[in-house]
Amino acid sequence: MQMLLVENIALTFISDAHALATGLVKILVKFATAPIERIARASDVGGVLSKRRETHASRGCPFSFRRLRHLT
Repeated sequence: MQMLLVENIALTFISDAHALATGLVKILVKFATAPIERIARASDVGGVLSKRRETHASRGCPFSFRRLRHLT
């Protein structure tokens, strides 16, 4: 019984540590890409980025190549 308790505590600690690390990485990525996002929004004259984000959010796949069809 004691072993089961220790195992559950260890698994909880590992999952919490993983969630914390994932959150920190997301914060760092947002912090690093913020200047690039600001430049992209400032240079978006026709509103292409906002339209692309809307259509991209409605699709299920985040790495879809369909959003690049206007380049061909």
